Amino acid sequence: MSQSSSPGAPEPLSEIALRQAREHPNYFDDPHKDELIRLVLALAEEVCVLRDRLETASILGGPGSPCSAAAIDTFKPDETLMEQRLARHSAFFEKLMEKLLPPDSGV
Repeated sequence: MSQSSSPGAPEPLSEIALRQAREHPNYFDDPHKDELIRLVLALAEEVCVLRDRLETASILGGPGSPCSAAAIDTFKPDETLMEQRLARHSAFFEKLMEKLLPPDSGV
């Protein structure tokens, strides 16, 4: 299920992950290095999810008021928050890929 986004908006994390899973791009001659890249990207995706959940908990909980996992799971961010998250995800993955890929990779 794809979310619609405005032109020029960052690509949703779920779509990035799905595209990566489908494409299995090869960046290196060594398939082990490519597998390592995929592993790092999977871990990075988890970091983004955890950060979003932590942010949601802080929004819902407030000072000294814990919130439930169910409340976090059902939270629907407004458009502004979603755009902020997508921009943060995009910047995070861009920075990560700059560190992981050789400068001449063309990616």
